[in-house]
Amino acid sequence: MIRTFRAKTFTEAFHRIKAEIGPDAVILKQQEIKHPTNPNEKVEVTVTLDDISEAPPSAGKSGKDTGKLATYNSKGVKPIEWQNAKQQKTSEKKTASIPLDKSYDYMESILTEFKDSILVEVKKLREDFFAARSEFLEGVRVTRDRIPKEFAHVATELSKNGFPAQIAQDLLAETMLLCPANSRDETYVKEQMRKVLSNRISIAPRPRLRKGRPLVQMFIGPAGAGKSGVISKLAGKATMTGNPNVAIVTTDCYRMGALEQMEAFAAAADIDLERISSPEEVPEVFERLRDKSTVLVDTAGRSLKNEEHEAELTVFYEAIRPDEVHLVLPLNMRNRDLENAAEAYMALKANRVVFTKQDEASEQGALLWLPIKYGIPLSYIGNGQGPDNIINAEKEIIADWIIK
Repeated sequence: MIRTFRAKTFTEAFHRIKAEIGPDAVILKQQEIKHPTNPNEKVEVTVTLDDISEAPPSAGKSGKDTGKLATYNSKGVKPIEWQNAKQQKTSEKKTASIPLDKSYDYMESILTEFKDSILVEVKKLREDFFAARSEFLEGVRVTRDRIPKEFAHVATELSKNGFPAQIAQDLLAETMLLCPANSRDETYVKEQMRKVLSNRISIAPRPRLRKGRPLVQMFIGPAGAGKSGVISKLAGKATMTGNPNVAIVTTDCYRMGALEQMEAFAAAADIDLERISSPEEVPEVFERLRDKSTVLVDTAGRSLKNEEHEAELTVFYEAIRPDEVHLVLPLNMRNRDLENAAEAYMALKANRVVFTKQDEASEQGALLWLPIKYGIPLSYIGNGQGPDNIINAEKEIIADWIIK
């Protein structure tokens, strides 16, 4: 008996053959119909049941039905060999007695290739989408092309100040909600943006002096960040505002001239200065300073990711147990370098951030996004070279720096 089946796909034809004839069918010919008159009949498969003897059970070693089509003849089970789908042709095949299993394997391999190609295409489309999204979110494109013109000025300021695109979008969206359509002149929009910025800026609480022992503030950060300058300015400011009970402790025993410079300042300002070269000296030194109101601890600045330096700072931290640990970073550093520095020093228990060189920085955005990203509020900002050029971080002042 020979029968011909037509269908839209080979898979559909095979399912029909299995349903109508059974798993003993042997394929004589399969081909695509070159010019089908019926859109549902694009392939043709010819099968036969000739030369088929009684088929043995289809169970495997486990005794369970494998669910696959098996082909048998008078010599027993025909071995099923996997074929490389790339070697198959979709043109007419006239090979005698092709097992239906082989056709299933062939179609399965084609479908697998098709699935893999689809996955590759989807992955490529996904990459293209995220690339396009990143481009779309870039500050200039977002701020100039995708918002009402009344917000162009504040959007440009955010972009110029180095805000990450997502944060800039969030700030603009919140500002738009505060600006009704009939109140969108530039002055009003800038004022609302300042309010939004002020609400987002993270500020540390003011230091609280206590009786019985001094408030201990430790300053850490990369070399050249300005730690010694910050300490000198804070100590000088304290004595000028009526708090002469301030002392400085330095562990920076390596940098050439660092100790001499600090000694010169302390002598000029009449401030006690103690030097600690090892953690074992900490108890004795702090016993001498127990009547002070504030102790400012200077540390050595080293290169980032220096394990020896990190271990040294950790040992000093454990011995001193400061009330506050201020991470000092220069604001004129690139955003990526600021992130690297913050990540390197966050393991050292920093719970405050001090920015120096604000007056030299072309971008002010890190005053907002870095404290948010790393969960450490701002404490002080250095904004000049003079001895009094350091201020307590203030939300309104920072907002004014960002939106001019």
